[in-house]
Amino acid sequence: MSSIKGGELLLRCLVQENVRVIFAVPDGAYNSVLGKLKENGVRLIPPRHEAAAAHMADAWSRATGEAGVCMAGAGPGTANLLSGIITARSEGSPVIAITAQCASKDIYPDRGGVFQYADQIGLFRSATKWNTYVSDPKRIPELVQKAFRVAMSDRPGPVQLDIPEDVLDAEVDEALAVVEPRQRYRMTQPMAADRALIKEAAALLTEATLPAIYLGGGVRHSGAWSEARRLAEHLACPVLPSTSGRGVLPEDHPLYFIPLSTGGMSARREADVVLLVGTQLGQHENYGRPPIWGLPAQQKIIQVDVDSEAIGRNRPVDLGLVGDAGATLASLLEEVEAITEPRAPSEKLDEFRHQSQAWERNLASLAREGKPIHPAKLMVEVADFFPRDGILVMDGGNTSLYCFQFQRVHEPRSFLWTSEFGHLGTGVPYAMGAKLANPDRPVILVTGDSAFGLNIQELETAFREKLPFICVVNCDYRWGMEVPGQLRAFGADNLVGVDHSRARYDQVAKGFGCFGAYVEDPAEIRPALEAAQKSGLPAVIQVVVDQEANVHPPGLVEFQTIGG
Repeated sequence: MSSIKGGELLLRCLVQENVRVIFAVPDGAYNSVLGKLKENGVRLIPPRHEAAAAHMADAWSRATGEAGVCMAGAGPGTANLLSGIITARSEGSPVIAITAQCASKDIYPDRGGVFQYADQIGLFRSATKWNTYVSDPKRIPELVQKAFRVAMSDRPGPVQLDIPEDVLDAEVDEALAVVEPRQRYRMTQPMAADRALIKEAAALLTEATLPAIYLGGGVRHSGAWSEARRLAEHLACPVLPSTSGRGVLPEDHPLYFIPLSTGGMSARREADVVLLVGTQLGQHENYGRPPIWGLPAQQKIIQVDVDSEAIGRNRPVDLGLVGDAGATLASLLEEVEAITEPRAPSEKLDEFRHQSQAWERNLASLAREGKPIHPAKLMVEVADFFPRDGILVMDGGNTSLYCFQFQRVHEPRSFLWTSEFGHLGTGVPYAMGAKLANPDRPVILVTGDSAFGLNIQELETAFREKLPFICVVNCDYRWGMEVPGQLRAFGADNLVGVDHSRARYDQVAKGFGCFGAYVEDPAEIRPALEAAQKSGLPAVIQVVVDQEANVHPPGLVEFQTIGG
């Protein structure tokens, strides 16, 4: 009888789930996996730090709709992975974290002094949807199946398989190593909500004077953007996205409203019926409360979510529909079409549009010419350069607020930001993961210099793995988002720990083999972007901006008010 090692069996299970890339720093504990990657058609992307591996897996999952896979060695490697996994949990990204562990005879519990041992199950328990210890190589298929089942079901999220080195190296009878196709062990056909409740929702929407649709990350997870668009167009109603739902409707669509725009605020507040799809209604949405939303007595809420626990969690609902966003919206559209012909846009839509246009003109007026460069001017230049099919990655505090207001996203799965966890340093690995998933699409990262510094070493990975993207560094040489609070608390003469030295990030990029440009004049921004694109390399454009203008970005007051 022939046999294979536990690590190869693990790899076969991953390949069955269409895993094409694994993000991992090489470690001898899983050589049984690494040695079989090539013959199984799986690519290894080795970052310079394990946290970046988890962030890249997160980005891969968001850009493809599939689970991302990362691995790490025992102890320090696994500990380094943790920050990326807890970020994926907050963002609802299905990431499979496979952590090597010390020999099974010495662990759980540690016999004392075992090299690189940590309670990795305990460490990851609160950062994952589910985690487990694999004690027997014959159980690898069963537990990999459960890992994908949990990661991809309900609200997606990360899981952990903790596997000792001796289990990965153990021999398994190949006849017993049965790897089933995914449709035999987990749901692959999305389920719609109850039809009777869908009929009720259709009646509420068609009877409404001014319905509105609010789209969250669940629409992206389920690939439901086409159904959402068709429903909105049939009802001729305003559409707003949550921070994680951007791109599910083209942001120049006549029904789309920027959430923080004046028109967007009015539409959200004045709608008499709001259809919430795949959103938690979290802190960024003020938990669905006035004054950002309408009064519960005057505004009916229909909530669609794949997770029953999300229904009515933060605001009471008038109707809750538990089901996949795409399948439920498709059924809802059928019912709406049966009740009414396509509706004409209301006069209110024109009113909201005029409000938003005035807001956008006021926003554009911030982009003054001259030196030092105003951050708004930088964002306008990037937005003008940004192609329609581009993927936008954001990282940083005040930089992200500037970018969020000025940049538009036109394609699904084309916007990456840690809107829920706010984890700095994700930008570079997110850009790499997105580029790997979409090699033919341009990727632009807009980041603050503080956030950029957290994973700057991954430029070497991007160069080595031939993953070109453009990184625009909004450089104020400060932890910019901390400055406003310190100004209020301490005064301008007593700022504590917020200032950086005047580092040359463009030169660091060149040292890694990447393109680098340094910009202090607004007239140089566009030529630098064009040169970066032409280089075909990972590119860093360091743009030195006005420190004082960067202190109070548009939307900061609203962000802090809601956040409080």
